[in-house]
Amino acid sequence: MKKTLIALAALAATGAVMAQSSVTLYGVVDVGFTSVNNSNGTNSLGQASTDNTGLTSSNMTTNRLGFRGTEDLGGGLKANFQIETTLAADAPAASSLGDRGAWVGLSGGFGEVRLGREYSTTFWSGFLFSPFGTGGVGNGFGFANRVVAHGATGQANPIWNSNSVTYSTPRLSGFQAHAQYAFDEVAAAGNDAGRSAGLRLNYTAGPLAAELAFSKTDGGATIDSDATTAGNQPSPLLGLATSADHKSVVGGVSYDFGVAKLMANFGQEKANVTATGASIAKVTNFEIGAVAPVGPGRLRASYNSTKIEVTGSAAADPKITKFAVGYIYDLSKRTAVYATVASLKNKNGADLALNGPATLRNAVNGRSTGYNVGISHVF
Repeated sequence: MKKTLIALAALAATGAVMAQSSVTLYGVVDVGFTSVNNSNGTNSLGQASTDNTGLTSSNMTTNRLGFRGTEDLGGGLKANFQIETTLAADAPAASSLGDRGAWVGLSGGFGEVRLGREYSTTFWSGFLFSPFGTGGVGNGFGFANRVVAHGATGQANPIWNSNSVTYSTPRLSGFQAHAQYAFDEVAAAGNDAGRSAGLRLNYTAGPLAAELAFSKTDGGATIDSDATTAGNQPSPLLGLATSADHKSVVGGVSYDFGVAKLMANFGQEKANVTATGASIAKVTNFEIGAVAPVGPGRLRASYNSTKIEVTGSAAADPKITKFAVGYIYDLSKRTAVYATVASLKNKNGADLALNGPATLRNAVNGRSTGYNVGISHVF
C-alpha cells in the first residue's frame, strides 16, 4: 500500500510538471490569384519587360508552419522556444526547417534572452506600421526597400539574423527596448561579412504606438550587375563591384481613432564601401496609410514613395511611387477572403515591378498595375 501511494504521488508530481509545459502547433495558409501587368520595353539591363498571372502565396498574411513552446521553471523564470518554417501553398517546394526563425531562450522579470535565428531589429517598422505589411501587390516599401537595399549591399537576408543573441527588456511605462548581435562566424581572418548589431525602441500606450530602430551589417558579398538582379531590384542602376557595409534606420507611428487606424513608417538604407567607409548609395522611403473597419471586414489603403541616391551620379535620382487599396472580409476569426489592387510608377531610370507570381521585369520608367484575390486561414 505504501509503495502504491508513493507511486501515485510520483505520478501526480510528474503530471504537475507536465502541466507547466506547453507546445503549440500553428500556421497560416494564404493563397490567391494574382495578375501583374508592366509597361512594354526593356529594363536597365536591356531585358524585355514581362507580365504574369497565376496563383501566389502570402498575399495577405505570410504562409508558415510553426511550433512554439514554454516551460515554467519556477520563480518567475520560463524557458521558451520557437521553430517556424516557410510554407508555399500554391506550389510547395523544399524549404529549410526553421528558415523563418528558430530560437531558444529564457524569460523572467529581467526580460527575455533569445539565442538562434530571429527577426532583425529593423524589420518591424515596415510591418507593424504598414496597412499591407509584407504581402501581395500592396506590400509596403518599408519592407520592399529592405529587400532592394540589402540586395544592393550584398546582404543575404533583410528580415532575419542567424547566429544572433537578442535581449528584450520588460515593458515599462509603455516602453520596451531590444538589442541584438549576430555573429559573422566566418573562418577567414579579418572577414566580418554578416556580422550585425541592432537596437529597437518601441512604445505602446492605448491607441498610440511608435518605434525607432537601427542596425548595421558588416561586409556584404561582392556585388555585380548580372541578370539575376533584374526586375524588382534596382542594383543594376548602382553598377557596384565591391564589398559593402549596410546601415538601416527605420521608424513608424500609428494611432487608432476607432473609426480608422492611421499609420506611417519611414526608412533609410545606406551602403558604404567596407574598406574605406565611403558612401555608395542610399535608399529612402516613406509610407502613409490607414485601416478602417467597414462592415464585417477592414478597408486598407496606402501611399508609398522611395528614392535611390547613388553617390557621384550626375543623373536624376530614381524614384518609385505606389498606391494600393484593399478589403478584407472576415468569414470567421480565423478565415478571411481579401482583394487588393495597386499601381506603381517608376521615374528617372527606375524599373521596379509589383509583386507577382514570378520574377517580373518592368521597363525603365514603366508602370506596374496588379491585383490579388484570395483566401487566408490561420490555425
